Amino acid sequence: MEEPLFLPADGRRLFGVLHQPDGESRGCGFVFCAPFAEEHKQGYRVFVELARRLTAHGFPCVRFDYRGTGDSEGPFTDFTLAGAIADIAAASAFLRERTGVARVGLVGLRLGASLAWRAAAEGQDVARLALWQPIVDGKLFYKLNIRRMLIRQMMTAGKAEGERATQDKTAIDLDGFLASRTTCEELKELDLRTGDRPAAATLLVQFAHNTEPSGEMAPLVDALGGEDQFLPLILEPFWQRLGYVDCSVAMDATVAWALEREGAGAEAPA
Repeated sequence: MEEPLFLPADGRRLFGVLHQPDGESRGCGFVFCAPFAEEHKQGYRVFVELARRLTAHGFPCVRFDYRGTGDSEGPFTDFTLAGAIADIAAASAFLRERTGVARVGLVGLRLGASLAWRAAAEGQDVARLALWQPIVDGKLFYKLNIRRMLIRQMMTAGKAEGERATQDKTAIDLDGFLASRTTCEELKELDLRTGDRPAAATLLVQFAHNTEPSGEMAPLVDALGGEDQFLPLILEPFWQRLGYVDCSVAMDATVAWALEREGAGAEAPA
């Protein structure tokens, strides 16, 4: 069963979709942490399909839009990393209340995976982490988005303002979305290589053209513990592609990992 709804978070209404199994639920459910801006649009269908696959195996799931994004309340400039982490906590509390699950895991893609990592590291009650290609170096991610903005300016106006021209602006074009100055500064400070690492059992999924840990992912791989798993997949970065990319292997592996962590077989609960 899929139920569109609004869930409360800091006095705001966040749009979400609650996925509940037709039969008995397992004791663990998953909150989906979406990627940023254009990557969210490209990754949307994959997240829907993954939520459906997890639900078919007995895991309740909730997908939601952070404050200021998608169909949630507020303009995009309301989005901040700190606010998104608070929204993850609100979505987790909602999932527990509505479904009765004892444990909550987080599934994140790109910036959503980084936010899931931070949420768990900062003390949220997270039992599982499935992280698909997290952004490890936020400053690099920010610079890449600024570069795209300058390229678009050159293509449309024949000239680019340059990054210095953005310094006095309260909102900056990041990948076609107006992000607040606060969000830009948070992105530049984001670095998963520093600070506490989450205690939750973690599945770290890499999408690349080979199976060696990339330079960005290597520090996270090195920090994995005995209950954690690194899964390198030879797959295109579907969040950057306009065409169809078959992500079945990534989805199947994530479902298998979730079942393994529950000590369960592939069958859904009766």
